[in-house]
Amino acid sequence: MAAYGAATSLKNTIQHILQSSRISLVPPSPQILRPAYLATRRMQKVLLKLDETGYSKIRMKVNALDERIKEAIWEFEYLLESHFTHQILPQLESERDDLSFYVDLQSLRQSVDCFIERMTTMEAEYDIELANMPEEEGEPISSRIDFGGINSEMVGFSDEFEQVKDYLLVQDRRGRGRGYNWLLVIGMAGVGKTTFAKRVFDDPSIQRHFELRAWVKVGRKCEFGEILRCILAQVDPSTRDQLLTQGDIGDDDYEKLVGLLEKRLRDKKCLIVLDDVWESDTRVMDYLPQDNVRILLTSRLGFRKSSFLKLRLLNEEESKKLLCQKVFGEEVFPPHLEKLGKKIVQKCEGLPLMIVTVAGLLSKEEKTPQFWTEVADKQHNSVFVDAYNQISKVLSPSYEYLPQYLKMSFLYMGAFPPYSDIEINNLYRQLSAEGFVEPIGKLTLEHYMINCLIKLARWYHLVLFDPNRKSWFSKKEFRVHSCWQHLCKEEASKIKFLHVLKSWEDVMNDQRRLCAHSNTLFAFKHVCDLIKYDCASTTRSLLCYGPYHQYPVPIHAMDFKLLRVLVADKVRFYNIPHEILKLVCLKYLALTCNKELPASISNLFNLQFLIIHPHMHIRKCGALSYMPVEIWDMQELQHIESFAWVSCTPQSEFGRRSYGRYTNTALSRKSHPAG
Repeated sequence: MAAYGAATSLKNTIQHILQSSRISLVPPSPQILRPAYLATRRMQKVLLKLDETGYSKIRMKVNALDERIKEAIWEFEYLLESHFTHQILPQLESERDDLSFYVDLQSLRQSVDCFIERMTTMEAEYDIELANMPEEEGEPISSRIDFGGINSEMVGFSDEFEQVKDYLLVQDRRGRGRGYNWLLVIGMAGVGKTTFAKRVFDDPSIQRHFELRAWVKVGRKCEFGEILRCILAQVDPSTRDQLLTQGDIGDDDYEKLVGLLEKRLRDKKCLIVLDDVWESDTRVMDYLPQDNVRILLTSRLGFRKSSFLKLRLLNEEESKKLLCQKVFGEEVFPPHLEKLGKKIVQKCEGLPLMIVTVAGLLSKEEKTPQFWTEVADKQHNSVFVDAYNQISKVLSPSYEYLPQYLKMSFLYMGAFPPYSDIEINNLYRQLSAEGFVEPIGKLTLEHYMINCLIKLARWYHLVLFDPNRKSWFSKKEFRVHSCWQHLCKEEASKIKFLHVLKSWEDVMNDQRRLCAHSNTLFAFKHVCDLIKYDCASTTRSLLCYGPYHQYPVPIHAMDFKLLRVLVADKVRFYNIPHEILKLVCLKYLALTCNKELPASISNLFNLQFLIIHPHMHIRKCGALSYMPVEIWDMQELQHIESFAWVSCTPQSEFGRRSYGRYTNTALSRKSHPAG
């Protein structure tokens, strides 16, 4: 599932080598490399075909092929970037007046030909696998209409409950156009949509108002005719036995079923619940009578042109009440567990499924302050890890069926510490530096990323992104729920996309990105040695997201060669390590250091984002700090954050302006729209 991201990254890498003003390709190098670019672009388009398949398709074989494609692309990208780096470094160390670097790719001709051949073969294989994807087995009708075991006990959502009841009980909707007889309840997987719908379905006033009611569990595979049969089997009991045993139906049978339903529903008020809908198919709403039939749908996806209610996460009081009810059968914690219970509730971040799952696990253990302290305070405690693993089965389809262009961006969010907000600006800059972002049309990079986040939040409900609302557990507007971060981390590590270090015993073989939520891990020689020998040659990002660490970490000892992103602003450096200034593939650099930037910072000619924070804001009276004038040779640079003054030259494309001292954006080029 990472092949599309790998293809996007390689395509951008090749494009940069071909178009960079700082790279002078020795003929016939452009002619050698350009076919690899075209092959990668073709593969990218082929991989997008997966998004056109239905939600009911089983992707196991396609995913296995996707893994092979990813490995082939990564292998070629490593070869290309290694060759590029080996030719650039000697030129950096020699005295030279020319700003361009000469790169000769003739020795890669055979490797390029081999790569193109592999891509062509895999393209054909991918098309065959897509054409032969098996269908998921559907559930029997008896199972789809069996709602007896669904719990309707609900905590919270009282205002939303009354709102939906009012919507359904209003009788006079004539003259308002089509589409007013149905309402979509949407929200994150596990937020309680099915429980909410069952509570509405079982409400006495709803039962009195609607003479007939029907419940259908739709899921990823449920045809239109099957839905009609499920409804008819419940509103006309005389047909139930025949419909439960009937096989597949044809188009003529659709008309017959619609006719039977229209006859049965004539002059009778009916409520239909379609639970867990994945496809935006409005035929049920269109074919059934509009005046007397009301339809309530639940979905983890958003649909266009629909009236909807989005279920929020529970607030603090509702969360505490739900956990207490499930663990103690009461609405309040015992006094000796109240503070710990509040901490545990906060870690559930308002997701009902998470709260209920954690409560079930807590109920099996001793209810002692010692055990609850471990659950409340320890990040990787057994209760939360078990809960995450249990609910991942419910969550994973939301990730599995994401569009290709969103998957890598979403997985990348697993790098950030749980229970913390994410700076949107830093996120989109890092994704840009990684090569995963491809703006469409005239959209800037920033606007493109905002659109992606809105899509993930409002369409797929995978991130918490509402600029107009602050939650009780979040101070800012954007974060990923900890249960989703767990899924992202597990999936990313499995496919070697990203690994979050938890201990010095972690296995890191061939991981492309390393992340630490405890920066002290890098202080262990054993960890540095493991990184050096197991994955330094393949690592493209090192992300130090732990609490601030006031002592340097030995990045030089890890022997990185091809880093693109280095986030180490939570680590103090006394000097900028010489080894960092040799990372010619680096595009994003964030450090904390009080020393002035050396002139050799311009060696990082691919750098797009430079962030240098001070360890302490101490400056001698009257002393000014300047960036080296060589900074203006860095033509890819788009953004600088620094405590230093920026020295402008008349030739600067930023204009004849001086920039003040450290601010959030001391200097920023505008993002270039895609051409």
